[in-house]
Amino acid sequence: MIKLSYSPYTLKPVASLNAVSLDTHREGVLFKVEWNDGLTGYGDLQPWPELGDPSLEEQLAGLRAGKISAQIEQTIWLARRDAEARSKKRNLFDIGTPVKNNYLLTHAEDVKPGLLDEVKREGFDTIKVKIGRDLQEEAEALVHIAGAGFKMRLDFNALANWQIFERFMKNLDPKVRALIEYVEDPFPYDAHSWMEAKKLVKLAIDNQYNKVRWDQLEAEAPFDVIVIKPAKMDVDMAIGHCQKWNLKAAVTSYMDHPVGVAHAMTIAMELKKKYGELIIESGCLTHRHYKMDVFAAELDTKGPFLRRVRGTGVGFDKLLEALPWYHIKLR
Repeated sequence: MIKLSYSPYTLKPVASLNAVSLDTHREGVLFKVEWNDGLTGYGDLQPWPELGDPSLEEQLAGLRAGKISAQIEQTIWLARRDAEARSKKRNLFDIGTPVKNNYLLTHAEDVKPGLLDEVKREGFDTIKVKIGRDLQEEAEALVHIAGAGFKMRLDFNALANWQIFERFMKNLDPKVRALIEYVEDPFPYDAHSWMEAKKLVKLAIDNQYNKVRWDQLEAEAPFDVIVIKPAKMDVDMAIGHCQKWNLKAAVTSYMDHPVGVAHAMTIAMELKKKYGELIIESGCLTHRHYKMDVFAAELDTKGPFLRRVRGTGVGFDKLLEALPWYHIKLR
């Protein structure tokens, strides 16, 4: 039996986070999980209903009724990792191998004079761009990013269709297309259409992951990379798929609380140490896209690297202890 408590939070975006997000703020809860063996750990729950997650209210109501959602199950799994490290006075950042992160642009209009030079000076190799608001403007931004020598990751959030995606890719200058590391969720998953799209550029699967019928795949997967979000995905299962189908994995945070960011980064580091080249650059610096708070102030970056957060487990010891916690009575 476990004891669950939660503490609500609100994150305020600096600007629109992607083409599907219209909210001026994001609501989530931190979880404190206490086990009968005396261990206590912390995790984060911030759903994205826009991307198909059950809402925060639905998941908490289900939990009170004794039903644990897949996302809460992951939160508890991460909290257990945190708890075990805390019990040994260890910091999870000390267990793995440092992993670079991509630089994230949530809007093409952010590509302004001087920005790319600054990003390069900071040591970033790769820029991820959210695509789908204005394809012409975004194509022009990609020309500038490619001209600065960056690798690119494009994320459509499955908003396009095959025809739009094909036209967009074929209209790009070949020199630009050559620098695209992969395109994430180009349009809603369909094995046949994605296999055709894969002939144009490497593909990555993220929010369409649960639509894959792994038992029906034939000689190869219709994508090249799995974007692993520990906040909502079974990490070991995803790695198993990567190994079986010769795929790469990019670990990213879920545009969530700094506690979630730290969890994702330490998972990436641990996987990098264990699986080496299977793990490519991560995307865990999403905290920069929210207004600063006391937790974000604890996240220290050096260019594309997220440094060790002070404390045990994923860190934030004093801040977590000081939060108001509300016990959840389970049926």
